[in-house]
Amino acid sequence: MNTLIRFAFHQLYTTFAWTYDFVADAVSFGEWKAWGRAAIPFLAREGRLLEIAHGPGHLHLALRQQGFDVIGLDLSPQMARMLRERIINTTGRPPAHVRASALRLPFADRSFACAVSTFPAEFIFARETLDEIRRVLHPGGRLVIVPMARLKGNDALTELLKFAYRITGQGESPADGTRRRFESAGYAFEPHTVQTERAEVAVWVCTALPQATAARKSSGA
Repeated sequence: MNTLIRFAFHQLYTTFAWTYDFVADAVSFGEWKAWGRAAIPFLAREGRLLEIAHGPGHLHLALRQQGFDVIGLDLSPQMARMLRERIINTTGRPPAHVRASALRLPFADRSFACAVSTFPAEFIFARETLDEIRRVLHPGGRLVIVPMARLKGNDALTELLKFAYRITGQGESPADGTRRRFESAGYAFEPHTVQTERAEVAVWVCTALPQATAARKSSGA
């Protein structure tokens, strides 16, 4: 089942990327963009911002419009094309973005004050990804993740969507193991919740610790 679900998500992000917005709106009662924007209050306003797995570009556009110096990164050529078209059609200027894997970020050490990723796939939990993000962040820089949203309400349609989220592994609460995973990779982990009309949106703020502090925490000192 997990293999089938991963395949379906991969197709939605690549071959069938043109359906992504429709599917996202359908499963969120039209709140998908608002769920992504829940990350914005937690982002640093000064310095460069890296958006990891930018998708079709809705958050990227919102960040540009709010004055963030943002660079997008995504491995999907279809999503890269959608981002470029959205930004050019709205602003008249092309976005700053690269096609690359989060496991090997094509940036120098300490290049960014902040990084953000909304509803990322499981790659975000890989130690290689967390190490790479920490490498390109300034000491004390933030990695802000919106991993899930829990629908509120108990009407029939909401309950059906909640069931679908459970089947696909979405909407699960962050366990202690999640905190340990980030802390062992050198981050201070702070979970937050942002309320929207139809959902409770989880926002994880992961602050990159200085090397010495991270080493002490990892060793339990």
